[in-house]
Amino acid sequence: MKRNIFFIILSLLFLASCQQDEMEAGGTGHGILSLSLVRSGVPQMLTRAVDADLTLEIRKPDGNIYKSYAPGTAPSKIELEANVLYTVRAYTDNQSTWQSANGGLGEGCFWGETTVSVGEDETVYCVYAVPMLNYAVGLTLPPSFSTLFSSYTFSVSSGSRTMTLRDGQKAYLDPSAGFTYQLKATNTDGVANEHAVVSYTEVAAGKFYNVCYGYNNTASVSVVENTVP
Repeated sequence: MKRNIFFIILSLLFLASCQQDEMEAGGTGHGILSLSLVRSGVPQMLTRAVDADLTLEIRKPDGNIYKSYAPGTAPSKIELEANVLYTVRAYTDNQSTWQSANGGLGEGCFWGETTVSVGEDETVYCVYAVPMLNYAVGLTLPPSFSTLFSSYTFSVSSGSRTMTLRDGQKAYLDPSAGFTYQLKATNTDGVANEHAVVSYTEVAAGKFYNVCYGYNNTASVSVVENTVP
């Protein structure tokens, strides 16, 4: 009798174990989104999957926020409901303040979104570079300029904003308008030099327009992707 009871207990334990395995092997109704979000053109730490300066929103098809993460808090892996087309939206928190940052010179402003869907018990990898919404203008003076000129003023104007830049500085501007620039300088002999105001109208978001001066009284504008926040 004791022997029969022993086998009954073993059978019940085996049955419970099989049921548990079947439940674990079955579908969860969810999948994993593995995110890599960066600001376009900004050097990143290789150990960080989501840029610490980005707010992250994951929205359902009806536009409602499913999950939201403040800057620096987003995990690299997020569980989502399977077979739902989500919108991944990422942006910096300076959407309305970027123009006044850095003493009025401004700073890079980023906003973008993409869509993603995960299958049941599936891991989907999403790599997305969030675009910059504004553009930058910089100044590069020739070597030994400060030893030949006692003072200078380089002004940049765009829309209602006018900024003064030093050598190596940047100003961030709205791509809805181009910019004008002018250099005034006084050499060590006290002679004042004033360049004509130059207009540059073909601008685009995410670009860096670097105004480079030489000693031949001319200036050139080099255009590259903005690479510094």
